[in-house]
Amino acid sequence: MLLTENEINAAIETVKAAFPNLSNWQYQNTVSSECPGFSLWGQFVLKPDGPWTKDFFITFYIYQVQWRGSLTVGQHAYFWSSTEEGDSYLLNTELCDSLETAIAALKAEISRLFAAFLAL
Repeated sequence: MLLTENEINAAIETVKAAFPNLSNWQYQNTVSSECPGFSLWGQFVLKPDGPWTKDFFITFYIYQVQWRGSLTVGQHAYFWSSTEEGDSYLLNTELCDSLETAIAALKAEISRLFAAFLAL
């Protein structure tokens, strides 16, 4: 599904507000072999000045009329992600009826993941 310019701007502002510590926000609004339509992602670089940086991405995309959120490492989420290429999906949400619901679902998944590591 493709979005209008107004819908794109609203989605960007919504996701930026939900994840203020991410940067390098980008999007594509085309149907291709890598994306089913509109896709939006932001980046967090762990230890940006170190020799072994890790790039983490939050990606949201719309499929038909539902949204999905993903946490990936290496590259933003797309159809052909592969650990052989240095990127991998870490978490995905189920398909959600709105971008806001997908944001809340992804934050809940991230919280569960890191709570397990932190023994919270």
